[in-house]
Formats: sequence, C-alpha cells, structure tokens
Amino acid sequence: MSQESQYPSGQTAQQPQHHQQQQGGAQQQDAGRLPQQYRQSLGAVAQAVEVCGWCADKCIEEADPNMTECIKLCEDVVEIGETVLALGPRSSRFTSELVQTFERAAQACAQECGKHQHSHCQECAAVLPQSAQFARQLSGQGSQGQQFGGGQTQQFSQ
Repeated sequence: MSQESQYPSGQTAQQPQHHQQQQGGAQQQDAGRLPQQYRQSLGAVAQAVEVCGWCADKCIEEADPNMTECIKLCEDVVEIGETVLALGPRSSRFTSELVQTFERAAQACAQECGKHQHSHCQECAAVLPQSAQFARQLSGQGSQGQQFGGGQTQQFSQ
C-alpha cells in the first residue's frame, strides 16, 4: 500500500511503512477504519517525512557546509513527523502538541529550503506547507472527534 513519488531528480521514493510495521497487526487492521480525512492527514505527514529525508540525504551528499541548517531542519521534520505518525492513529493525548511542533518545524524547514536553488530543496519547500496544513487536522482543529475502531468515539485532541 505504498505510494510512489517521483522527485525532480528522477528518483522514485516510496512512503515509509515503518510506523505501520512497528504498531503491530491490530493497528494495521484498524487503519482501514480511520476516517478518510484522517488517513489523508497521516499521508501528508508521511510525505513530509519522506521528502525531508530525501532532501537531507541530498544535502549531505553535496558536502556543502552552507547546507547545515537545511539538513538539521529536514531531520527535525523527519523525527517529529515519525512521532506524529506513531501516536496520531491511537489518539494520544499528546497528538495536538506534537502536531503543533510538527507544523512549526515544517514551516521553518520550508523557509530554509526555499532559500536554496537545489531541486530537492525546492521540492521540500513546496511540499511542507501543504503537509503542515493537512497535519493540523490531526490535532482536532478541524473536528471535535471521530468514530473509528470498534465504534468507540475517539477525541483527536485532549
């Protein structure tokens, strides 16, 4: 169920699946019951994780000392995004705070990447604002609660 993206460099990347593998079978079974909007939000976070990881790797390959801040911010988005992906589907009480942190990191990363002419930086700067916007839905700013799983009502923000 991975989605493929092709970046300007012609590379093809697949969305990370590690968060699903770590969650176990019960999480994979419930994933089909999450509301479409919620799955779309998680997909946007996964896309940000993927693009930022790719951008950081490309910056590292260039070995340009001027790209240090870009690399750090991309890695921040990756690590915060992975945490959002791990906690979001189970409606952790910390999801809202993590999503806000993810949004701030994505905004800072997009601004930094936007300063660089490399195609990977430009792709990163283009993807992150939309990913942050979709991620906001995970914190419950767009909904008061959703039903999924065994018919229980789960609050996305606490």
